[in-house]
Amino acid sequence: MKALKIREAGAAQTLEPMPATTIRRDWSTAKDRLRAKGALALTTHDRVEAVLLEPAAYEALVARAEAADKALLDGLARQFDARLDALKQPDAAERLRAAFAREGRFEGTPVAGGSF
Repeated sequence: MKALKIREAGAAQTLEPMPATTIRRDWSTAKDRLRAKGALALTTHDRVEAVLLEPAAYEALVARAEAADKALLDGLARQFDARLDALKQPDAAERLRAAFAREGRFEGTPVAGGSF
């Protein structure tokens, strides 16, 4: 049975495979191996069906995901604030009027879908 490799902070980590029948029949052994390894790959017919994590590993995973979400949202907020600041400039109204007053020119032939 192959071990499952996952990426953890840039380094590959191998998860020990454990058949689901072992967990059903001998939960005590499964718990001991989970505590020793931190994570187990639950398998059925040599296919990974699920991953068991210790609570601390799960909490760390959730914390990393939340931090990544926060970083993404913070970046979007900075972009929005920068664009909003541009609209707050004294000449913003004049620049917008000039942009809307310009006539656009289309070079080339418009392409419509095959149904037209």
